[in-house]
Amino acid sequence: MAEEDFIAQEYERQQEEIDCLNISNLAEHIEKKRLRPLTSFLNFDVSNRPSQAKDYISKGRFLFGVSIGLFLIGLGFLTNIHIGDIIQNEVQTGIAEKTSSFSASWLFIGLGSFIILTRVLMLFYGREFFIGNKFATVVLKRPFETSKRLADSLDSYVGIRYRTRIVRLFGLASYTQHIIDLQHPNETKTIPLYISGNGIGACKRWEELCRQLDKPAIFNTADGIISIKPENIQKPLAKQIREGRIEIDEKTLYQVPSHFKITEDSKSCKINVLIRDSAFSLFSATLCIFLFFAIAFCEFIIFSGQPTILPCILLTIMALFLFVLIPVSLFFRQRRIIVSQNGIRIKSKWLFFPSVGIIISPEELQLIEVVDNSYDFKYSLVIGAEGQTTHIGRGLKKEELRWLKNFLHEQIRRFICGYK
Repeated sequence: MAEEDFIAQEYERQQEEIDCLNISNLAEHIEKKRLRPLTSFLNFDVSNRPSQAKDYISKGRFLFGVSIGLFLIGLGFLTNIHIGDIIQNEVQTGIAEKTSSFSASWLFIGLGSFIILTRVLMLFYGREFFIGNKFATVVLKRPFETSKRLADSLDSYVGIRYRTRIVRLFGLASYTQHIIDLQHPNETKTIPLYISGNGIGACKRWEELCRQLDKPAIFNTADGIISIKPENIQKPLAKQIREGRIEIDEKTLYQVPSHFKITEDSKSCKINVLIRDSAFSLFSATLCIFLFFAIAFCEFIIFSGQPTILPCILLTIMALFLFVLIPVSLFFRQRRIIVSQNGIRIKSKWLFFPSVGIIISPEELQLIEVVDNSYDFKYSLVIGAEGQTTHIGRGLKKEELRWLKNFLHEQIRRFICGYK
């Protein structure tokens, strides 16, 4: 209880000294990073308050980054030693003169050292959270700066927000992170309550947190915040459509935008999204080119003077597959949505070959909403289910995605709910 009294005093002090603390500038800085938690998993227990939690870089991410850095440093030293041996042999045989030129292998050493340094610095970044019975506080920690404590009453928090975030892995691939927040109008004070890369059980946890904190369930869409009753959180979307809770605009159903192609029959409806729908970025393309030529350079150094070039050919083929063919497939990926009585199937097209895709059963399908992605400020359509959340049509106009949402609702009513 002493901690709560301290937080109450801290809150009053902040209200009096807000100009001195310059909170507005701090909020603007944190706003850019607000959807990027450092930890990979968090389950904040608020059933017995007061309670505390922390958001720091996970050990797995830290060790992975350090391992990559050490690998690059080792690769740099290996190639540098090999180059030195070649030059020494050439000098001894009179082919070349001894020189002390800069070796490209030091680029690997520099890059590896940079990756390790950034991972070490990230150990000093983080946030700590405290939730009591009346007040909540956030402590912001950054290296070379004094920790900043932000406190507010629980009444100032607007609700329990469920959101999904696309996490890109070097721009080559992506996965969906599921996050549940105690949302404040000032995002600096927003507190994450649940973070997971696996959405199984997320909706159940969302409902539990709403009841424990006595807050409404909210969801951020491209048109603003929508509120959901806790008892409707786990209710299937098809049941909500059957009960008439979701409006369907029948006038615009077949005013199909140019970026969609519709194919219907008595058993299903196929919607092809005619845009590149991929997490692949310009940065990832540059990275792949760099890695391919780096591997080719290492092959030339390591296998020069060898009696056979078969290992070099095999490594080149592998590098082409990993850093050319797969990235091209990712870059030109397109999506297809199929609605039938079995649910919604989402397929991807890889180099003109469609995948089997994932199937979302009617019992698991929970929401379809247009959202604004914070990391690239593009709109996409979220198809949410228990354990499976997919972003479709990232980069399309909001009006086009609204049409797709309305059209999918109609097809669910037609094939799953049985309305003609």
